[in-house]
Amino acid sequence: MSEPSQPGRPAAVRLIFEYEGDQVRLVAQQRVDVAVPGLDLDVSPTPRPGHYVEARSTTNQALSRVPVREAFGGSVEVFPEEPGSPITRVDVAEPRGAFSVVLPVPEAAEQVAVVRVTQRQPEAPSLAGGATSPVPGESEIDDIASFPLEATG
Repeated sequence: MSEPSQPGRPAAVRLIFEYEGDQVRLVAQQRVDVAVPGLDLDVSPTPRPGHYVEARSTTNQALSRVPVREAFGGSVEVFPEEPGSPITRVDVAEPRGAFSVVLPVPEAAEQVAVVRVTQRQPEAPSLAGGATSPVPGESEIDDIASFPLEATG
């Protein structure tokens, strides 16, 4: 059984972002009382590659994290002018669009951050004959943007 959220601090917030390239703007944040599927409250230091939104403390510690799906893509769907023609995908130089997430917000959360997680590619040692063996790299977390979390009642 879950505890009711504290007055002034929501249990979760819906965040709406707009982006153009790596420029991200927080458009809206709204308190919601819902369960969050795909939740990562046990914030591991090495998440899978991708984009995420994190709730963070004043010391920048990640408290919760949710994945951002279908944003920051390098291509867009183009619908045909002629009926019956196929929909195609076209690469774009600078992705732009909007996305929303529902993020659990622990009591200690003071800010939210949009982050990109990439897999580092370490230098692989050379083996005899010029072959290399794949060496898994560590994940690297890069902040794209961060915003203060509003207290909503």
